[in-house]
Amino acid sequence: MKILKIAVTGSAGSGKSLVCQRFKQIGLVSLDCDKIARQVVEPGAKAFKKIVELFGTKVVQEDGALNRSILRKIIVSDPKLRTKMENILHPQILREMIFQMENADYKDKKAVAVEVPLLFETGMEKYFDATVTVTAKDMDLVQRISVRDNVKKKDAQKILNLQMPQEEKIAKADYVVINKGTSLELFESVDNLFEKIQKEFLTI
Repeated sequence: MKILKIAVTGSAGSGKSLVCQRFKQIGLVSLDCDKIARQVVEPGAKAFKKIVELFGTKVVQEDGALNRSILRKIIVSDPKLRTKMENILHPQILREMIFQMENADYKDKKAVAVEVPLLFETGMEKYFDATVTVTAKDMDLVQRISVRDNVKKKDAQKILNLQMPQEEKIAKADYVVINKGTSLELFESVDNLFEKIQKEFLTI
């Protein structure tokens, strides 16, 4: 059975999750690499052990799980440690993502949308039939990250500065969704996009 595989990427705060939420509402299987990343670092997992070896016990909470906010602060300020952590995580995330795509329950539509924040940075685009970049104004990204993560705007900007620029993600993507208004407008864009992708995919 041929499954249409769609990757959804974009900068932090762009609205990737909303786009995947809409894909799910219209009948696609929806997966999230951030959730998969949390699954592969659960206490006892191989990646969890390697991360604790790398950063020390300061990144472990009292309940035994990783302290993600401390980890985020460390990797924002130390690019070398960030790279080392990514080298631990990315192969595990890729393996689990492929497993979940292959073993999902495809009832309604034979298609899956996967939210992949670091799609182009990790070279994961080659595992998909179509890639979608979600974009928004830079000032909107900073505002959303600030509210979502409860951080100052300058720290939100630091998070953005670590990521591939939006222009680059747009240039690399097959399709672009601009998140400039309400969620209803965004959902309408996703509906139209899926019709377009389906038509192109069916004629391949």
